[in-house]
Amino acid sequence: MNFKDPLSVFQQKKQTVGEAPGTLSYTGIHENIEVTIEVYAYDEAACEHFIVKDFSEVDLVGKNYWINITGLNDVTLIREIGEKFDLHLMDLEDVVHVSQRSKIELKESYLFSIIKMMYLRNDEIRHEHVSIFVKDNVLMTFQETEGDVFDGVRSRLEKNGGRTRARGTDYLFYSLLDAVVDHYFPVVSKSYEQFSEVEMAVLETGSTDMTDIYQLRKELLYMVNAISPIKDAITGFTREVSDYFNPQDAPYYSDVMDHLNQLTESLKSYREMITSLYEMQMAEKSNALNKTMMTLTIFSVIFIPLSFLAGVFGMNFVHFPGLSFPYAFHIFAGACVVIGAGMWGYFKFGRD
Repeated sequence: MNFKDPLSVFQQKKQTVGEAPGTLSYTGIHENIEVTIEVYAYDEAACEHFIVKDFSEVDLVGKNYWINITGLNDVTLIREIGEKFDLHLMDLEDVVHVSQRSKIELKESYLFSIIKMMYLRNDEIRHEHVSIFVKDNVLMTFQETEGDVFDGVRSRLEKNGGRTRARGTDYLFYSLLDAVVDHYFPVVSKSYEQFSEVEMAVLETGSTDMTDIYQLRKELLYMVNAISPIKDAITGFTREVSDYFNPQDAPYYSDVMDHLNQLTESLKSYREMITSLYEMQMAEKSNALNKTMMTLTIFSVIFIPLSFLAGVFGMNFVHFPGLSFPYAFHIFAGACVVIGAGMWGYFKFGRD
């Protein structure tokens, strides 16, 4: 069974300790990604899709725009984007620091959000750090590498009509958030399948490689750390009055919260099952160790009186009773056999 370590991004990231606040330094593992800028310019009547080299090619007037930047390793480009849209350096720093937790923050002139995107590709769970800025008629997403969960949103934008194209960037933000949450379900189901495989291995063989259980626990930890903060963030976001939350969207966000609550309950049960499996494995290993120690203890106890007798009769006294008796050794050997056999029989049959 092949597991992808969900925490490897934290283990392999660059060291940023000691850097000045607002320093842009990508901390992820996708350092050789070619940066692409994908633009969707849309209104209720039409939607255009094109790729640009830089933002000077886009006239951000008259329509709503979704700009998707793939690749976080070009910090110069990210700094230029921040200057163009007047984004704070501390927020840009969170874009390239992939260890940042999920959140939704209302700034003075824009909305900033971080989401942990998880999805399946080729039966493998992939994890990605996604940042979203919403300012006026422009929504920008920053992601680490190619591939995401937004194809459904793209399809709705390109089709005629529909709420996604008729509404503004506030509804587009909800649509992207909803797409991320919806793709959590297959990930949780896949993790549960992996757990079931490990559980069956334990039931069939009585033991399994503890590495599999450790990987499952890491996967679970990553999912909990991704889902729990976004629940709190949505709760706070929908309670505040802002230009980026339309009260008529409240039922949609309520549906997202229902999904997150369902995922949280599933992860809670999943965590209990993994903990039980882990404890069962540790108990099995502890029992095996106890049996080994018990066997060694029994042999030690059996040989303690025999060692005592050997020590007494092995002393180099000139006058020692029985040394001249012709059958002294046979009696000594027989006594040792009887004592040893008697103690073995006691430990074998005489204990409760």
